[in-house]
Amino acid sequence: MEENNTTPLKSSDISIDFINEIYNEEEVKTLLACYQCGQCTSSCPATELFPRNPHQMVRLTGIGFKNQIIDDRALRYCLTCRTCQEYCPQNVDFIEFIKLARKTLIDQGIEYEETHNGILTTINELQANNPKGFEITSELVPEGYEFSKKGDVAYFFGCIPILDTVFDYLDVNLSKIVQNGIKILNKVLDKPPVLIENIKCCGHDALWKGQFDLFKSLAEHNVREINKLGVKKIITTCAECYRTLKLDYPKYLDNVNFEVIHLSELIAEKIEDGTLKFSDSSYKKVTYHDPCRLGRHMKVYDPPRDVLNSMEENGIIFNEMDRVKENGPCCGVSCFINCNDLTKLMQIDRLSEAKKVADVLTTTCTKCQIHFKCFIHEKKEKESEKIDLEITDLTNIIAEVMGLSEKRVNENKEGVK
Repeated sequence: MEENNTTPLKSSDISIDFINEIYNEEEVKTLLACYQCGQCTSSCPATELFPRNPHQMVRLTGIGFKNQIIDDRALRYCLTCRTCQEYCPQNVDFIEFIKLARKTLIDQGIEYEETHNGILTTINELQANNPKGFEITSELVPEGYEFSKKGDVAYFFGCIPILDTVFDYLDVNLSKIVQNGIKILNKVLDKPPVLIENIKCCGHDALWKGQFDLFKSLAEHNVREINKLGVKKIITTCAECYRTLKLDYPKYLDNVNFEVIHLSELIAEKIEDGTLKFSDSSYKKVTYHDPCRLGRHMKVYDPPRDVLNSMEENGIIFNEMDRVKENGPCCGVSCFINCNDLTKLMQIDRLSEAKKVADVLTTTCTKCQIHFKCFIHEKKEKESEKIDLEITDLTNIIAEVMGLSEKRVNENKEGVK
């Protein structure tokens, strides 16, 4: 691996023309604040994979070495987990640098090596080219529960039906999250939540791969459909949908007039004001994995923990791992473009840490579940790599302790109010 070059930038070294191809004026100021201390590189979980480490990439960009940066390998290995920014004394937004540099790569026609033969990108492209989005099928709506066609509060469940189909071989059962989300919201809201009939993928992966046109096509469609139904508040169960709708939609689109909250925030609020009390028991030792998007990106650390800690009388024993919140490691894969031996080591490291304190690892990100379950599902050469650990979404635990998990899906129910 090439040695780090930590020589500080001089003002005379700066090639603003190249930077301005990627950044606006404020972002240029942020980028040039880097003084090459190497904190980003020492904290980065994927440093060993980078042909250029993070602070080298910023320096090379600053002095105009464009071809050293706009490269598939150089840009693909970043997990965009935001760990680097937690340690950066200058608060340089390196993941924004990666995102916008990836856009330049895509604009030049350079394609990524994607996992799963690029099927997720293909599905997004098919969605973008189709005027219609998801249909609310009877399989998603549990028996005895309803949803509204219009109203103030909607449940945005994102790509779960697609991911459930693609990763069916892992037995992830992600649609259970949607079903339980509908059950929970039927109980805690004044009226059944709106399910947006014609919704598409939120566009998270397209945005972080640098496919801005694809992202905007998906996002603009979703905003039109949300506004058409008069929705003022969106509730998500997915960390990536939460970040995308709450932070990225207002940044890149006009007419975003809705609030976005995560289900854990809503449930924590209901517990605190006394309007929700858990009624059932489930005896489990549980730990919580902070997804990068909900945690480091959006700083939502306490609500999931407040919810789990409130379940002690119902048999849920919540134990923290050593590395949590801003220090919690990434699951190892981002946007399905960087699965490799190092990410597998990251997964076994995290799963082993969870197994020391719990029997159940819960999280709030469908991708984290997929990647952890993928590791557990794979055949292991070494007995020491086999880990017996249940992995589930926080939504499922909430539904269970609310006494809602025994209900089943009614294949024939319309479920519309």
